[in-house]
Parts: sequence; structure tokens; C-alpha cells
Amino acid sequence: MVTATTADGSHTAYVAVEVTTEIPGLVVRYALDETSGTSAANTAPGSSFGPATLTNGAAFSGTGEGVTLDGTNDYVDLPDHLLAGLTDVTVGLDVKVATDQATPYFVYGLGNTSGTAGNGYLFTTGNAYRTSIATGNWTTEQTVTKNANLQRGVWKHLTYTLSGTTAVLYEDGVEVGRQTGVTIDPKDIGDGSTLANYLGRSLYSGDRYLKGSVRDFRIYDRALTADEVYQVGADHTAVTGAELDALKVPAIVDGASSTVTLAVEPGTDVSALAPVLTVSPRATVTPGNGSVQDFTQPVEYTVTGPDGSSRTWTVQAKQMGSPVLPGTYADPNIAQFGDTFYLYATTDGTPGWGGKDFYVWKSTDLVTWERSEQPFLTLDGTNGNVPWATGNAWAPTIIERDGKYYFYFSGHNPTYNRKTIGVAVADSPEGPFMAQPTAMITNGEAVTSGQAIDPAAFRDPETGKFWLLWGNGGPSNGPVMAELNDDMTSIKQDTLRRIPGLTDFREGLFLNYRDGVYHLTYSIDDTGSENYRVGYATSDSIDGPWTYRGVILEKDASQGILGTGHSSILNVEGTDDWYIAYHRFAIPGGDGTHRETTIDRLTFGDDGLIQEVVPTLESVDPVDVAPTPRVELTVEATPRCLAGKVYVAVRATNAGDVPADVTLTTPYGTKTFAAVAPGANAYQSFATRATSVPAGTVTVTGTAVLDGAPVTTPYDVTYDADTCG
Repeated sequence: MVTATTADGSHTAYVAVEVTTEIPGLVVRYALDETSGTSAANTAPGSSFGPATLTNGAAFSGTGEGVTLDGTNDYVDLPDHLLAGLTDVTVGLDVKVATDQATPYFVYGLGNTSGTAGNGYLFTTGNAYRTSIATGNWTTEQTVTKNANLQRGVWKHLTYTLSGTTAVLYEDGVEVGRQTGVTIDPKDIGDGSTLANYLGRSLYSGDRYLKGSVRDFRIYDRALTADEVYQVGADHTAVTGAELDALKVPAIVDGASSTVTLAVEPGTDVSALAPVLTVSPRATVTPGNGSVQDFTQPVEYTVTGPDGSSRTWTVQAKQMGSPVLPGTYADPNIAQFGDTFYLYATTDGTPGWGGKDFYVWKSTDLVTWERSEQPFLTLDGTNGNVPWATGNAWAPTIIERDGKYYFYFSGHNPTYNRKTIGVAVADSPEGPFMAQPTAMITNGEAVTSGQAIDPAAFRDPETGKFWLLWGNGGPSNGPVMAELNDDMTSIKQDTLRRIPGLTDFREGLFLNYRDGVYHLTYSIDDTGSENYRVGYATSDSIDGPWTYRGVILEKDASQGILGTGHSSILNVEGTDDWYIAYHRFAIPGGDGTHRETTIDRLTFGDDGLIQEVVPTLESVDPVDVAPTPRVELTVEATPRCLAGKVYVAVRATNAGDVPADVTLTTPYGTKTFAAVAPGANAYQSFATRATSVPAGTVTVTGTAVLDGAPVTTPYDVTYDADTCG
């Protein structure tokens, strides 16, 4: 603070002045702010190192945004031996990593290579954000890490310091990681000789190149203090967080859009909140930090740095009703049976997706969910209740047929040393479920997938046939489907086929039907990627062809919603209301093995196609579900012998309170009975004119007027094979 007073002492003024000095110890500095050419100057005073060279098409942005890298094969080649003689070190730069950056990758690497591998180096990467120093290959690395991925699509200042045996990692001038016990000095790398010093290129030939931008790369011959790192790396107009008692999760800050989302507990009065934004100690905030504001609409804050620079941030409050399931659960399958909704999911949060338990969740309104006290299936060999499976309890699906519930799932099968699909059967959607003793899909069938995982069951309303879809891989080797046999525990091998036309397919198939159109959704990219998303195709027939319709659900980084995928879609019975259940990276700090389940609305456009889903933090409002009216029938079908021939006898008893029209449909004929009274039977023995018949299915429909409206309820019942004579 500088004080100025007039000569007569009548007036005094106070002026805030930021005093800066050149931070000593600079070895090299490449600002990378040139506008043309391929040579980048080293502007460190007195430095003996020459310029860096832009290689293989790397280019200056020409706008002060550094060097642009395409992620294919371009990089910045730095001079050799940059670490020679250094016992302590500071390395820093600005980087903007592209949102579609492939992994693994280096932001920078300073060291040597041997063959295809690094052989002594200092490197930084953003997945997870960490810096390692090594004397040989990766097995010798000594690492300091943030234990979280670096945000992509925005500029971040990264700094690594090593002082003695302590390494510290900074992001935007703020410490995010510390590691003691480091025994390697920079000068130990190659005994001071480093011939592979790069920005944007790994020292491992199998790694990916950096896609994005870099600027202002610096090396110091000492470990800068925290204050010095802050002076170099801090953005004095940035917001890095917010304090507010009502927050459900930490404030979600998106630098790319200059937004802050206050995800508050449901029921919070957002008309009078007083958040305290986390900013640079030398910044000022307008309106006043901690002042009460009305957040029924977004509020704009201006953060002004000591140099007069400013930035406007939009701060919004949202009542966070998600996730709908507490904890980490993924790959949700949502279903409705009667007036109750159910969710079945992968139990997440274990390395390698190693969960072994399946639970059932139930709700009457899609908002409040209750979990079964114990898992109903445990995939743990002889310690569980699925004999063939040992872990990797993934991505289930469920369907009802004739009062039985068939639960399909994938798990690791040690017999084949790969993932296979099994089925368990119950009389209730809540179990108890009895798993079949062996897997039903082994990925050794005539048509295989990359992995036999992610089953999805579907009843075709046009034919009454039941199908199973599954698969993982690419569009040409991933998606597979087959018709289920009447036992629902095996497939008709002659119906097994691939599903063509699914652009960018990876996994997570799900099929719905609406107004004569089949709507097929699936996941794109890897579940560990923040770009995991839901693709969509349609057909007028379950046999295809399928028309790709684009992506209907993807991340919204401004809300901290990442990795949105592996979805299932629900049509609330008796309505045209639709919902999509999916998982995302858990908020905060989630990743591909720490995911959470949420639900959002799904709508159709005037063209009959699914519209793009808006992912939300709020989730959905409660749904009031009236019990679905049903024509209650008791149905049985039995083969019998008469005069050496097989007859199929079908009996339907009206178990309701009003008369019903009943139609019996068999492979050998159809019979309709009008106005069958409550308690009365509709019976017909159908002649097959054969001495032997295979097992088959009878469809019985009952139609009655319930609550003033006609209702039709179908029933499918199987009968056994029989031979007479």
C-alpha cells in the first residue's frame, strides 16, 4: 500500500500497488508467443541454452495462445541437457488439454529413451495429474500426484518443485499434492545428459501425443516457494471454489464457461444465499463476497485482480436431487412392475470394476429409493450364489414373463477366463433369485462379441417374441442379439446375429418401442472417459436396418457432469412419459470406477425421434403412478393324448370381478369367448393332428371394461413337448 499526502497535510490517498521482481534461478523460459516460424526463443536472462524447435507441424497460434498441437505427431523439441547439474528444480508451464485427448500422454518429458521406453526422465501428465522423476523406466518412478484428472478444455498452470527429498505439485498456483522421500535428483537423470526433452511428446513410443496448447514453459534451478509459485502461476481473476453451508457437494467451477454452480441440498431457500467465492487474496469481488443474493436467477460476480484485470463469473444455485441412489452404482437398468419402479445396477467403487454384488432398489415415485438389505446375487465362486462366476458383476437387465422374473447379468467366468452372461429366475422382482448353474452366453457361439457383457432383454410388442441383446467392442464386432427360447434361459442359436449400423458403438445396448418404431440406444467411448455418451439408432423392424440418429446424452462440464452413459429408458405404464436412467462420474472427484446413478426426463419430438437429453443436477420430480389396470386371468396349457393324437388343452379362468372377452391363440388354432363371467372358464382343446409335438407357447388375451375404459391384458404360457402312442 502506498500512501500519498499533500504538502499541507489536508488530503491523503491510499493506492494498492503490486510490486513484482524477477524471480531468481531461471534456467530457461520459452514464452512460445511468437507469431510465425518454427523457432521459439529462450528469454531467460544469461541462459546458455538456445531456442526450442516446433516439429512436425506444431504451430504458433499467433494470438498469444502459445503453440497448438494436433495430438498426431507434432511437438516442441527443447534443447538437450536442461537438467544437468540441478539438485533441486522447478518446472512450470501453461497447458490447455483438448477434451478428446487420448491416454496415456505426457504434457512434457525431460530425459532419455532406450528403444521404445523412457530411460530416466522427469514428466508430467494430466490423467491423473501427476509428475514423476525416474532413473530408468516406469518401475523407477517416484511420483507426486493430485489423485484426480486435470480439467480439460481450459488453460491450467502446472508447477512441479523438488527441494531435497520433497516434491510438491501445484495447479494454478495452489498446492494439490506433496510427496516426501524422493531420492532422485534431476542431475541423476542420464548423469546430466538428457537428449529427449519435449513438450507434447512422451518418452514412450507407444503413448499418445498431446492434443491442445502449451505456453510459457520455465525451468528454475531451485524449488520456488509457495508464494513464488503463486506469483507465477495464479490467475488473479479466477474463482476456484465457494463456501456455503447449504452445499450438497463442493461448488462446481468451470473455467471454460466462467460459471460457478452452487449445488445445494434439496429444500434450500435459494432466494437468500451468501456464498463466499474462493479467489486470489489480492483480488476483489463485486457484489461483495459473502453478501446475501437472490439466486432464483443466476447472479453475475466480477473478480478484479491487483493489476486491474477483471473477469465476470456467472454463479447459479441448483437444488441437487441427484444422484438418485446414494453411493457409487453404475450401469443402471430401470424397470416398472405394477405400481413400483425398480433399479438394478453394477456395484461400483472397486479397482478394475471388481464388484461382486447385485442389489435391488425400489421406488413408487422415481425420487425416493429403498435398497434391499442384502445383495440378492453374489458372484464369488463357492462363497457366493452364482456357481460359475467370480466377480465383475456388471450391467444387469430384467424382464417379466408369465409371472416369472428373469435377471440377466455378466460376470467373470474362470472356466473360460473371460466374461460371460448368466441368468437368475425369481417369482418376484425383489427375489429371491436362483441363478442357473452355468452361463448361457459364453462368447463361444457362432457369432461373438468383443466381450459377452451388458445384456438387455426386450419383448417385441409386434410379435410377442423375447430377445436378448448384448456386446462390447466396435461397430463391426460388438453388438449382438438373439431370440430367447421359451424357457428364457437359453437362446435360439439360429437367430443369433450382429446388429449393423451403430456408429461408434462401444457397449450398453438398450431397446425400446414406441408408435411402430424401435429405438436402440448404446454407449460410445470408454466408461473411463469423461466423453462417455449415449448414441441412438432407429428402425421400423427389429430386424433392421438401423439408422444412426446421433448422440442423445453427453457430458456438461459446466455442471461437473461427466462420463454420462450406459443408460436404460423407462416408459411409465399407461402414459407417454419417458425417463432415462444413466450413470456419470461421481460428484465430486469421480472417475470410471467411481460412478453414480441418476435419472432425467426423456422426450420425443414431433418427428417421433428421441430428443437430446439435458443432463441435470436436479434429477426429476416425483411421479404419481396409478396401478395399471389388468384383466385378471388364470391361464394353463396342457398337451393331452386322444386317439393317438396330441391335443393342446387351454383353460383361462376369469379371476376378476367383471365379465371379460377371452381369446386363446395357439399354433393350432384360435378361439374367442365373449363375456366370460367372473369365476367362469374359457376352455378349448386344440387338435394338432400329430402324434408328437414340440414344446410351445399359447397366448391368451383378456379384454374388459375397467373403470369405464377398455383394457386388454395378454398372457403367455408355455406347454411341454408330448408324444402319443
